[in-house]
This record gives sequence, structure tokens and C-alpha cells, in this order.
Amino acid sequence: MYSVIQTSGFQYKVNAGQILRLPLMQAEVGATLTFDKVLLAADGSTVQVGQPVIAGAKVSAEVVLHGKDKKVMVFRRKRRKGFRRLRGHRQNFTEVVILGLEAGGQKTAAEPARVEFARKRAAAWATRHTPSGPPITRAEKIAQGIEKPAKVKKNSLRKGK
Repeated sequence: MYSVIQTSGFQYKVNAGQILRLPLMQAEVGATLTFDKVLLAADGSTVQVGQPVIAGAKVSAEVVLHGKDKKVMVFRRKRRKGFRRLRGHRQNFTEVVILGLEAGGQKTAAEPARVEFARKRAAAWATRHTPSGPPITRAEKIAQGIEKPAKVKKNSLRKGK
């Protein structure tokens, strides 16, 4: 069974257990969200189309992660004028796992193993993308005994001399 939902001005086709990345939503990690704007619901044999939404249909999801996407670079130029601008930004997102679909008396729930996988995946992503702290200064490196690499003479790498 799948559904098409509308949230944050976008439409998404979702299945139970699917991991979905949405624009930033104001919800805590671990909170359960309910999407009421279900535009379409289908199982193997029947398709329900809302006008514009299906009455009584809903999709429940759990928030597993908040983060920032990869950097998007925006380059602008005007020919023959020497005008060039390069800017970049990172878009905030919320990652959710779809817990269940409900439409027309039919319910579909996500497998617990799939939900647990989404939680572990989000925890691993957060660990990789969270800075461990400010960079170490030179004085702190010397105090910790971290040595600089030995300098190599410029001509000592030449062959035959």
C-alpha cells in the first residue's frame, strides 16, 4: 500500500517503513507526526483519489533526524561585464520514517526492524556530521606533545645526487 501526501508545499509518494527527507519541521527528534493531507491512497487492487484530500485518511511518521544538506553553490555572472558572484548555502532538513498508512478502513504498519534501522542510520549520520569540538591551537598541540613532521630538504629528493 502507498499514499501520496502533501506537506511543506511538496507532494511525496510514501510507503510504510520508508525514510523520507523533508524541509525543516518544528518537531523534536522522536516525536510522532500525522499527515492529514493524503491526496491518493492505493493498495494492490483499489485506488482512492481525494478531491482534493481523502476524508479520514492519515499517514503517521516519526522524526529521526534534523540536519543540514550538502552545500549548494549558486554562481551568477553577466557576460562582458566582469560581474561574477559565487554564493553557497546549506538547506536544513528533517528526516522521518513512515510508521503507518491508514485510508478507507485499511491500515498498513511499518516493520519494527525497518524503523529500528532508520533510527540507527540517523544516529550514525549525526555522529559523522557533528563537529567534535573547536580545532586545537598550536600551543595546545605543543602541550600535548604532538610533533610537527620533519622538514625535508628540497634537493634531497632528487635521484642520483
